Amino acid sequence: MTVPFSNADDGTRGGGVASHDLDITVDIQGRKVTGTDTVTLKPGAVELKLYLREGSKVLKIERGGKALSFDSARVPNEKAQTITIKTGTGDGVKLVISFEGEFQSTAEAFEKVKRGVAYLDDGVIGEEGVFLPSSSLWYPQADDGLAPFTMKVSLPRGLRSVSEGELIKASEENGGTVETWRSKEALDGADLVAGRYAVAEEKYKGVAIYTFFFKDDPALSKTYIDKTKEYLDLYGSLIGPYPYKKFAVVESFLPTGYGMPSFTLLGSSVIRLPFIPDTSLGHEIAHNWWGNSVFIDSSEGNWVEALTTYTADYLFEKRKGEKDAIDFRLKKLRGYKNFAEGSPIALKNFQDSTTTASRAVGYNKGLMLFNMLERLLGEEAFSKGLRAFYSSNAGKNASWTDIKKGFEKASDKDLGWFFDEWLNSAGGPVLSIEGAVREKNGEKHILKFSVVQAGEPYVLDLPLLVRTEGGDVWKNIRVKEARTEVSFELASAPASFEIDPEYQTFRILKDEEVPPSIATLLGDKESVMILPNRNKPNEKYTGVSILLAKDYGLDTTSDTEIGVKDFLAASSILILGGPGENSMMWLTGQYLAKHAAVTDDEFRIDGKAYPKKGSVLVLTARNPHIPSKVICFFIADGGKETALGAAKRMRYFSEASWLLFNADGGVHKGVFEHTRALRIEFN
Repeated sequence: MTVPFSNADDGTRGGGVASHDLDITVDIQGRKVTGTDTVTLKPGAVELKLYLREGSKVLKIERGGKALSFDSARVPNEKAQTITIKTGTGDGVKLVISFEGEFQSTAEAFEKVKRGVAYLDDGVIGEEGVFLPSSSLWYPQADDGLAPFTMKVSLPRGLRSVSEGELIKASEENGGTVETWRSKEALDGADLVAGRYAVAEEKYKGVAIYTFFFKDDPALSKTYIDKTKEYLDLYGSLIGPYPYKKFAVVESFLPTGYGMPSFTLLGSSVIRLPFIPDTSLGHEIAHNWWGNSVFIDSSEGNWVEALTTYTADYLFEKRKGEKDAIDFRLKKLRGYKNFAEGSPIALKNFQDSTTTASRAVGYNKGLMLFNMLERLLGEEAFSKGLRAFYSSNAGKNASWTDIKKGFEKASDKDLGWFFDEWLNSAGGPVLSIEGAVREKNGEKHILKFSVVQAGEPYVLDLPLLVRTEGGDVWKNIRVKEARTEVSFELASAPASFEIDPEYQTFRILKDEEVPPSIATLLGDKESVMILPNRNKPNEKYTGVSILLAKDYGLDTTSDTEIGVKDFLAASSILILGGPGENSMMWLTGQYLAKHAAVTDDEFRIDGKAYPKKGSVLVLTARNPHIPSKVICFFIADGGKETALGAAKRMRYFSEASWLLFNADGGVHKGVFEHTRALRIEFN
């Protein structure tokens, strides 16, 4: 983890720190950490600047047993302080820095859970366990410094610790547990996790693979260990050798999905889901190359999530088959449309995924950048570029510029224009087809049309599929102007043609290309929830409205406070409550009659009936007055816990047009029809 508010390069970058030797004690009851960091300085360092969280303090600093004076100052607009020390000169100078701090409780941490994820800017200590991420500055850290470390951790009896590096010593002392972790590799920070863990271990090709679970579960441990072996082999061949001596799958009491150097921290709420070893685990293991071996130089933005998503999540879909890869790309384009259209965030400005808009930029648009780059260079040069970038930057901070250099070296091409276009501009191209005609010239058939770009034009290589009487014809067209005229000959008469039919290019989809979905509602900052305000049973929807207001910023009103014209003309709408609960339910008959019906006993969707008792139905329809917005219906046949549980789960299926959560926990989902905006059919 890097110090997020500083990218100084003033000769003291890294603070001149050669290594850290931490010795800390964790007090669970007092939620405190006390300890020392023996810092070895690089030759020539005469002043050291460190950063420490606001809730901690440095008690004293010594050199050779003698106290050194130091200055502390608040970092403007950050919950942190700087500690400046005049170190003096000499080779191998060691400073012993004593510090302490008190941290938030687990209850306080859970209040910061949003959209099912713990977004934390500070550490957590409680009876459930310990989570001290290096990004929280829980110990004094240098400015973007990469250095090896040793950490001795003293914990109450029964707790086990996890950190980067190797576990080199473990013992029981003074009624507690003492464990020592060591990383010979230079890292950008040390994370500490602790809990009451059952630990499983297996060696594989010189790597110690662990699971740290709250309950002993040999079958689950074997699943994670076996899948870890597969991913280590996969990425070793794709990118380069695995950079560490261990990998651990660690269960968290918080809803997290974090990847640290040599371990991943997965929340209890997801770690036992059957699909996680085949999806999220691979993503987090890939982070050991991207972000946790090649570290982020954040001066040009965070490239890590884009490259990790491309070499993990997208790679997994490609291995399933072409259709899955196409669906994945389309899903990412729709996600950007729903959550980030109009966002001012360019890829060079993306730092983290704390908002749905920033996530859609960093993950979705970033993924598509690498997809277009691979199409531009070819698979062989692209793979060579990945390895070149990694081998040149392992153990260093790297930026988008370094990525560009790696792919330029591999392809022997100037890629400045490509990275400038996709990193520096917010949004993306908006394409349309105009003036499409087909003509015949003797035995030849001629297809003519114009590709029009709204706004500042991009340089695009667009796949073109022409369906002719003699078969399908694929071509590639390059457009770089606001209007590009296209004309070429065909052996057979064209029946239809489509630009980018497999969604290979990042672009802003047209409204008609995006089916009405829950994501459209959640991504619309003007969305309004309409609560029922008449009958006592309607209290069950209050928790739903509170959750969605917190997670997505949706406004709330009631069916007695708003008029039909008010919302149909301006907003996406979520109507909470079924027939007899919310007076706005009459809209189901007007807008969903084609797809759905609600009776006393059944939910009926596209002709198929589902039992209503104990179930929750979520449906969307396009707002006919504003095609970019939707009308959504949330109908719960059950109490408030049933409704709230469905609201928590529906964010995982937000691309669906409709969801039905059965009383037995089953999930049914579907997508309503949509059109293809860049397709022309000739009569």
